[in-house]
Amino acid sequence: MKIINIQKNYNWKKQAVDILNQGGLIIYPTETCYGVGVDATNFKAVEKLLIYKKRPEGKAVSIAVLNQKMAEQYVILNEKALNLYQNFLPGPLTVISESKHIVDQRLEAENGTLGVRIPNYESTLSLIKKFGKPITATSANSASKKTPYSFNDVINNISDKQAQIIDLFLDAGKLPQNPPSTVIETTINDYKILRQGQIALKSKLNQLIQEEISDSKKVTQRIASDLYKNEIKKLLKNYCVVVSLQGELGAGKTQFTKGMGKAMEIKEEIVSPTFNIVREYHGKNSTLIHIDTWRLTKNEDLRDYLSKKYFQPKNLIAIEWSEKVSDLINNLSRQDNIKIINIKLEHLSLQSRKVIFGIS
Repeated sequence: MKIINIQKNYNWKKQAVDILNQGGLIIYPTETCYGVGVDATNFKAVEKLLIYKKRPEGKAVSIAVLNQKMAEQYVILNEKALNLYQNFLPGPLTVISESKHIVDQRLEAENGTLGVRIPNYESTLSLIKKFGKPITATSANSASKKTPYSFNDVINNISDKQAQIIDLFLDAGKLPQNPPSTVIETTINDYKILRQGQIALKSKLNQLIQEEISDSKKVTQRIASDLYKNEIKKLLKNYCVVVSLQGELGAGKTQFTKGMGKAMEIKEEIVSPTFNIVREYHGKNSTLIHIDTWRLTKNEDLRDYLSKKYFQPKNLIAIEWSEKVSDLINNLSRQDNIKIINIKLEHLSLQSRKVIFGIS
């Protein structure tokens, strides 16, 4: 086994790709744990993987790809799968779709489906890009053994025979002890969550609902900041994004907006626009339009306060008390250039809030 510190060896990608092209087996880092990778299209390489994992044929193994475009070469993405790709990937999510049977079919489930990951880990994505093909995406441990977050976690929990199968260990040091990826089946009538992992999702009426718990203003802002960095920022390149904020008085709607503003690198203090209805803030690469509909009367129309320029890519529109303008939200959701993200904040106690993300 060869060990390369990827932070110190600038030539690590070439060496890893050479080994993959030769049908070798590598251990590589991801945002969840260390994974074991081989060329997913190479029969002998997959055979090596199955021996290492002690995994029988018929028990599916996911693949890791660079992006949606690469995924579409190997699986058929229906509307449910596309929704997940657009809202959660790259990230700790495995999406099960109908396989096109291009990878070694021993990686597929018995019903012909295949799991796909787009890791949110830059070095792994750059490796896949250089390799040009998918690699397997399964944890580097044997069944029931410790989840591997370091070299020692791997080597101390495998047999000598398994260790001899490893051609290259790409060492990124000790990884954060994050949960595994969430696994979702998309080929049936509704979403089916096969494993709850780092992304906490629930399936309800053909929608996916993500929930997090906040016990402070700071945590609410952190949740919002993560949402912006992981999902909204990508969407803003091509869309205007409307964040629909619902929740009782004091639930944290303005705190949530502040968290997004911080991620946008807005320098001004963000305050509730209760009396102004609309406030505009300019970040580094995008604009935040903050709206509070609390003071709107039945006869007032929010559209009177909105400019057409707001509904352009790179603009994030956060609407507090959005339930008061549900007709407008519904109309906006039908426009091709606008994406809607629904956020509901629920009181659990004096300090605690449940933050619910509705992805339709």
